[in-house]
Amino acid sequence: MFIEGLSDTEKRQLAVTLRERGHIAFMAIKHAVAAMLSQKRGGPINEVDQAYLRLVDNTIEELFGYQRQTGELYYMAPEQTAATGTGFK
Repeated sequence: MFIEGLSDTEKRQLAVTLRERGHIAFMAIKHAVAAMLSQKRGGPINEVDQAYLRLVDNTIEELFGYQRQTGELYYMAPEQTAATGTGFK
């Protein structure tokens, strides 16, 4: 997957959870990546892409307590982010 900061086991658990909730994990990640690319380019973000980015963010936070760093699909625990001085979403 194109998500950094998760172990392979966590990525599998994310995929299983998304599937259990009626989503195809690959498509959810694909749309989340598209939202991030649009944001980086400074263009408008497609509503569907934004919805999947929120879905992925919320699911990862629910499962593991990780939050996304600003402008990236990189997730880490809040205490790690505070220590490194990086921001969230």
